[in-house]
Amino acid sequence: MNGLTRPRPVALAPPLLATVPEYGARLGDARFWGPYIREVLSRHDLRAEAPRPGFVGTFPTFLAGRYVVKLFGELFDGAARYETELSVQRLLAREPDIPAPTLVAHGRLFDHHPPPTWPWPYLVTSRLPGTAWRDAALRPQQRAAVALRLGRTIRQVHRLPPPGGPGWNQDRLEDLRAGCVDRHRRWGTLPARLIEQIDRFLVEPSAERRLVHADLTGDHLFVHRRRLVGIIDWGDALLADPYYDLPALHLHAFGGDNRLLAAFLEGYGWEIGADFACRAMTVTLAHEFNVLSGVRSTPALDKVLDEVTTLEELASRLWGLP
Repeated sequence: MNGLTRPRPVALAPPLLATVPEYGARLGDARFWGPYIREVLSRHDLRAEAPRPGFVGTFPTFLAGRYVVKLFGELFDGAARYETELSVQRLLAREPDIPAPTLVAHGRLFDHHPPPTWPWPYLVTSRLPGTAWRDAALRPQQRAAVALRLGRTIRQVHRLPPPGGPGWNQDRLEDLRAGCVDRHRRWGTLPARLIEQIDRFLVEPSAERRLVHADLTGDHLFVHRRRLVGIIDWGDALLADPYYDLPALHLHAFGGDNRLLAAFLEGYGWEIGADFACRAMTVTLAHEFNVLSGVRSTPALDKVLDEVTTLEELASRLWGLP
């Protein structure tokens, strides 16, 4: 791994994207970010190839030949996301059985600029073969086999010790639970009658805390030749109830398919108690992201939100196993 280099002057001017609209307009713009990507690769003596955008998410991320370059802006808590992803990538480097990109290099483009210039930290990782789950043309049986393997993999992740550092001592779930009603009112995905039931529905929080990915969507799972080859984008990882990894996975990657959920749980060896659906629904409601948007975007599930009258019924419909 080339690792962290010492800061050096950069002839490029730092990107000035002060507002969310400006940032969003440039997020997947390979021409705009090309000079910065080339500078990163040159700094670490890595072969530079014409960059093209990867999945357009929160931070500028570009594919450049064998590498993926990810730049972390000041918006959207970029400093914390960078430190989180860097610490998890270092941890995963010692776990060859967990499929993930290899950390190749990291640093800050503009460390030599005095504040308030944002330093634009970056990561360079290996590029995975294959395609994201959302684009993989797998047959039902193949999808179930990948879900089973993913369950085994996430169990390994949940058994890892947390990376070091003060940020890993925070219990974010308490804050997320406290603010979940306001978030759902702002998102507007749930009908108002269900939002009013949230405070009464939430089950007692679990004291169990594990390292969770926290955003296992179909964009972050990679498949090649019908096999799971990697899990990407660890910037949202945190210590949390293991159930916290289920909502994005089931409602986005799996499209609410309970047969895939069952395969995942089997591979994991998940202990399924009588309270499984209510616990899963609780972390769905408390989640930092609007994971229920996946229900609205899945035709087979969209009508469920309009049909049910209670959160208990919604939990049963979304999380009941076949």
